[in-house]
Amino acid sequence: MKREPQKQTDDKSNVVNLAIYRAKKALERDGFEVVENPDGKITLVIRLAK
Repeated sequence: MKREPQKQTDDKSNVVNLAIYRAKKALERDGFEVVENPDGKITLVIRLAK
């Protein structure tokens, strides 16, 4: 029985890191703007004027 090689996919998954999500929401709630890299990592946190 021959097995076909599995294709490597570069598709992004829809899995969300719960710790990152909670940290982002807490920062946004406290008046910060969170900027992320395309890979999902937080790169910049800016305090917004109220």
